[in-house]
Amino acid sequence: MPELPEVESVRRGLQAAQLRAPVVEVWRSAYKLRVGKSWAAENLSCLKDNVPKDIRRRGKYIVWEFAGSGGETNGLVIHLGMSGRCGVTTAAQPKVVHTHFALRMADAREVRLVDPRRFGGLRAGPLDELMASEPIGTLGPEPLDPGFGGELLAERLGASRRPIRDALLDQEAVAGLGNIYAVEALFAAGIFPLVEAHRLHASAWARLAGTIVTVLQQGIDNGGTTLKDFRNVEGEVGRNQDDLRVYGRAEEPCPRCRATLVGFVSGGRSGAYCPRCQPRPRTRTIR
Repeated sequence: MPELPEVESVRRGLQAAQLRAPVVEVWRSAYKLRVGKSWAAENLSCLKDNVPKDIRRRGKYIVWEFAGSGGETNGLVIHLGMSGRCGVTTAAQPKVVHTHFALRMADAREVRLVDPRRFGGLRAGPLDELMASEPIGTLGPEPLDPGFGGELLAERLGASRRPIRDALLDQEAVAGLGNIYAVEALFAAGIFPLVEAHRLHASAWARLAGTIVTVLQQGIDNGGTTLKDFRNVEGEVGRNQDDLRVYGRAEEPCPRCRATLVGFVSGGRSGAYCPRCQPRPRTRTIR
């Protein structure tokens, strides 16, 4: 699933396309996308005749602002799911297979969502309502915002008895952080990924917060991580998979000490760690 850096790469691509012409047509395939109460009413028709404005990101979601024809401010939330791709093309270009959404502008360009696995999601409506309701309204702090640090991270997760890797994936605790970047951040911080979160000392939280920011920024600078499906707005793959140090590299040598990396599965998600650089703690508090 695209994580914060991949979604940020898509957001930047859409922003760079300078989509400012009014929406003249909203097209939706007959196939259902993401299910669940937060996505039950897509309400996409409300975007007709709207003028596109700012495109932002909240966690793993793209939030696109529109000026309504009656002076109202609408929004469109896009979730890329497991295999979703957003692209900008001309309206004359035939829709490729698995295209499920197209927003046609008055300048004859279209924004399209292609999603083979159909785990993505779309939801439109008044922007303030979208920001206040699920899934956006329950998200935790943004790790790249000013003020994010060890103290805030400990406040959100310091009482948790879940393994720290699993706890970091809670979107109500940290918005946008997913498995790839959590595993990488824990390696960079030298923290055993299966230790219970409540055992971390303030110094470990501070170190971890710093490495979270570092690995996320690296992912953005590299245009995201492409392991299988991810493509940016131009259809290009990311480059960050070449710089991953432990994720997906179980049984390979540690890039730091050359010990053999160990794979693990927790909460249904796999990861890897170095038994020498991230030793299983023997004390009650991890510093």
